[in-house]
Amino acid sequence: MEHIMNNVVEPSSEPPTGEIALPTTRGHDGMVTVHAPGLEVIRTMARNGHPVTSIAAALGMSARVMRECRKRQPEVEAAFAEGLGGLEHELVHTLLEAARKGQVAAAMFLLKCRHGYRETGQADSAPTVAVQINLPGAMDERSYAKMIEAEAVHG
Repeated sequence: MEHIMNNVVEPSSEPPTGEIALPTTRGHDGMVTVHAPGLEVIRTMARNGHPVTSIAAALGMSARVMRECRKRQPEVEAAFAEGLGGLEHELVHTLLEAARKGQVAAAMFLLKCRHGYRETGQADSAPTVAVQINLPGAMDERSYAKMIEAEAVHG
């Protein structure tokens, strides 16, 4: 697998013409907006397995500001998802190729992760039943005695 370590977009010495050429801008309200070049940085770095903190740093922002952008700009979250999806596709494809070449560990890993297998066979995918019991809050002795008396009278 090829790894690209330098995914930081270098600022151009030329002034932007027409479209915004900067990866991000900060508005008058202090909010950071990620533009198309920044989305490409996010997509590429996520695809190459970089953590969110590194991606944020490459865009000149903190992880907190990056989280805010992801919530506010659906296209930022979509770029992350697309990058991570590409990484997942590559990793699964690599494991599948290894499994097909006879690497048993890769085949076992794929069966467990992708198809729910365990050492004892395939996992049961049937829904499980959950029972919830709600208990009343704590009562003092007098309240409890009144509740028991009321039940005895009406019961």
